[in-house]
Amino acid sequence: MALSTGRRLAVLLMVLIAPVALLAGCKGSSKSSSSAASNTTAAASASGSQAASSDCPTENTKSFAKTKFVAHAGLGFGAFHRYLYKPYKAGTFKKGADGRVTAFVKGGVAALFIKREIRLASEDVKANPTLCKAIAAPLAKIGDSVQGAVDKAKSGDDSGLEDVNSAIGSVSSQSNKDGVDIKEDENADISKNPS
Repeated sequence: MALSTGRRLAVLLMVLIAPVALLAGCKGSSKSSSSAASNTTAAASASGSQAASSDCPTENTKSFAKTKFVAHAGLGFGAFHRYLYKPYKAGTFKKGADGRVTAFVKGGVAALFIKREIRLASEDVKANPTLCKAIAAPLAKIGDSVQGAVDKAKSGDDSGLEDVNSAIGSVSSQSNKDGVDIKEDENADISKNPS
């Protein structure tokens, strides 16, 4: 009897540790992607628009880059508005508000989802010459600043959420000028594990 209980305990322990190890492994690559995006954004800001456009391709390098960009940006922007901006405007993030803790938990999960979708949208933008020149740097800025905005909101400073909302509006309007209309999808399921 003790042997089977020991085996059960070992199996349970392995089942609990495996996802943590997988998430820790994913976290490391995510940080390097964020660092690369920050370095790219910093370089583009420091060198001006000529440096940013020199990193852009002269022709499409990926099939359906605009379509993928619209899908990922729509999911990311929609999740931002549903889980972060609307609760902020409703006052849910203020101290003492009903549902504040739940809103911050959902907001934290949404921030991770948004960063992922913006990273994927950025990869697609860099595959299209027109979009790359116009919105690669502002899009990377959104991905870099969304987690900081959530952290600021936790301490009562909502300016980060306004900044991200402004950047999203800027990217959307520039994208529309380039003939690519982003339709926000506020029904994204942020609880699913991405494949």
